[in-house]
Amino acid sequence: MAESASRADARSQLAEAIQTAMAEAKEQGRPKPTLQSVARASEGRRQPSVSKTAISAWMKGDRIPSEWAVLASFLTALERAASLPRGKFDRTQWERLYIRAKGEPTVIQNSRVATFPVRDADPLELKVHRARTLSDGDSMPAYIPRDVDPALRRALARMGDDGGVALLVGESTAGKTRCAYEAMIAVLPDHALIVPQHLTDLPDAVTECVRAGQAGTPTVLWLNDMEQYLGPHSLTLNDIRALRRARTVVLGTMRARVRTRLPSHELVRLAEEFDVKRLWSAAELDRAREHLRSDRDERLRLAVEQSEDFGVAETLATGPQLWLELNNASVVNGNPRGAALVWTAIDLALAGLIEPQPARLLQELHERYLPGRNKQLIAPEPLEAALAWATTPRDAVTRLLIPEGGGLRPFDYLLDAHLRDRRPSPDLIPQMIWEVALKRGTATNQRFNIALAAHANDRMDVSRRALQPLADAGDVGTLRVLGLLYERSDTEEATLWLQRAVDAGDVLSLRLMGNLLFRNRGREAAKTWYRRAAKAGDEVSQSYYNIPGVDRRPAPDELAPPPKPANETDGDDWDEDEDWGPTPRTLRVLEAALTTAADMAYFDIDEIGDGTVDLDSKYSFIFSNLPVITWRQESQWRRQLARCFDDLASDIREGKWPLPTCTGEEMALHIAIDHASSMVVDEPEFVADLVRELPPHHDDWDWELCVSSLFEDIDVLFLYEPWSQGIEDPDSFLNQQMGIANLEAPDWFEPFRRDNARAEDRGFRR
Repeated sequence: MAESASRADARSQLAEAIQTAMAEAKEQGRPKPTLQSVARASEGRRQPSVSKTAISAWMKGDRIPSEWAVLASFLTALERAASLPRGKFDRTQWERLYIRAKGEPTVIQNSRVATFPVRDADPLELKVHRARTLSDGDSMPAYIPRDVDPALRRALARMGDDGGVALLVGESTAGKTRCAYEAMIAVLPDHALIVPQHLTDLPDAVTECVRAGQAGTPTVLWLNDMEQYLGPHSLTLNDIRALRRARTVVLGTMRARVRTRLPSHELVRLAEEFDVKRLWSAAELDRAREHLRSDRDERLRLAVEQSEDFGVAETLATGPQLWLELNNASVVNGNPRGAALVWTAIDLALAGLIEPQPARLLQELHERYLPGRNKQLIAPEPLEAALAWATTPRDAVTRLLIPEGGGLRPFDYLLDAHLRDRRPSPDLIPQMIWEVALKRGTATNQRFNIALAAHANDRMDVSRRALQPLADAGDVGTLRVLGLLYERSDTEEATLWLQRAVDAGDVLSLRLMGNLLFRNRGREAAKTWYRRAAKAGDEVSQSYYNIPGVDRRPAPDELAPPPKPANETDGDDWDEDEDWGPTPRTLRVLEAALTTAADMAYFDIDEIGDGTVDLDSKYSFIFSNLPVITWRQESQWRRQLARCFDDLASDIREGKWPLPTCTGEEMALHIAIDHASSMVVDEPEFVADLVRELPPHHDDWDWELCVSSLFEDIDVLFLYEPWSQGIEDPDSFLNQQMGIANLEAPDWFEPFRRDNARAEDRGFRR
């Protein structure tokens, strides 16, 4: 309480200090400043501009500046507006006061939405899996850094100022939640953490994020098992946009099996995804062994010893032990009834009823799961003993059935283990279970979960029954989801549902309709839908129109190539000692385009840094023209792309062809060819000057020849196509079917072949 009161006092003191500064400036200044004159004095400078509305809110204590740079800009503008000496207001003292005020957490009255500073977060409360408890009460082994940590932490550091979505994907007990928790604690300790306890608390959580953002308090919205917040009537598009405006960091986890079957959702599309592997890499195991040299934690030692068969995190959570025990329980003198109760809970969860279910329901259904026709031959134990066996913790860690919220749910590791043994299929889940799920799952999010589960098992009949009531009520999200679910099995049905969503005003369905037509060879019709989606504001469809190409307009007369000699036919001028390709004049213009693009890229980096780019308010000449999957990359990634332009330009200056050595250079060359082909038409005087000393050739400005001779393939351009969203993922069907590599943004600068890779120590222009 004392700490909270101290922070509240700091906010009040900051408001009073701003009031005092304005009063002093009016008393001592010539002229006397007003809110409007101070706001005007902050404009057009390198520092952030400040509005008079913001200053007024600071003085009242309703808000605090979003960052120190904004407050510093206000002080400078106040000194300028009042003609006071620069430094009149001691920046050191002001910054200290601002830091104290900035540390105040958001206060919320709704007790179901937990809100507290990130630094105070407890990993067990955030659903990090417990390990075996030691005699000293320790149930959380030391954290061993994972391979994904550096990339995740860089992303969170970047999102700390502008907001964003980070999603950790992996199998149950792979270590997703612990990894997210450790990264958040390390990078964003001063943010306010907002944790909705249930889907029904999500609107309050979003409201708190927005309120905190308006007050200048940065927030993290914690969405463990994010899929439960994505169905119809959960996070809406307006909610997501509000979170982006509030610059909230949304940090979530999702099991891999759920991610693969999840239909397109705005929040997931915006997310930077991080894959947390179940089986640890050699480097991760080395770090664990190094840790064991100074900390002989027997839990970790055992997990490392079993690492060839199981993930370290799943062993710490006793997942494999519980799975083995469950599979060996259905024997005489074993625990067949207890196992039947667990298998019933597993199937109900796999059918979409992911909430804890009443013990009474498991009791009613479990007889079917007892082995054999004559159930009594196996001598099942009494019901009371069966429940005790299933709900008793092993090594004080976890149990097969976890009591929660007045019901029981299966340990989630068991679901993934079962699906590893038996793949989803129409016969995996008994019809009786589907009927129970449809009868009990009447809430909107339950219907959505059942529909996804049924779709994963090729039971579209169940999916439709689950969602039909919502569709009949005209719910737009449901109409879109049905279109996506039917796409694989019934194109005509998918078209009908997407058309209904479009008619109801759903922007995303415009693009999805284009995708559906494209995949069914209706390419021209698909373009019409993409155009409609782009006009309606869909970023992916807008990006489609930025795909680099070749300007096919004829060259102006002063640059027109000479005609091919009459005595030459195709191939007559072939010289076996020379490569056939772009002419010297073409290469000279291409070099200029590459150099100019590099200049513009470095200029853009200075302007946008690590910020997200888009096609509107945060437009960047080079980086907004890249595929959407790159728009959230950090400045170091962007510097590497800028260097790609420079490297290719250097190749031409050295008398070589600019042959790309990585995906980044392929994209750079596509962009440069696009710009160079337009330069010839739009800037003829500049181009004429550029190539004055070079002899003309009848193949000058043959940009199609550049494409065919300089690229091995043009796979990177697939990233612009709306129909190919997700093609960069090596695990996606499209990627594997087409044999594509290195399209994920972090892999763009991996060399295609080590024998022609560029020197790693070549540095950057700046």
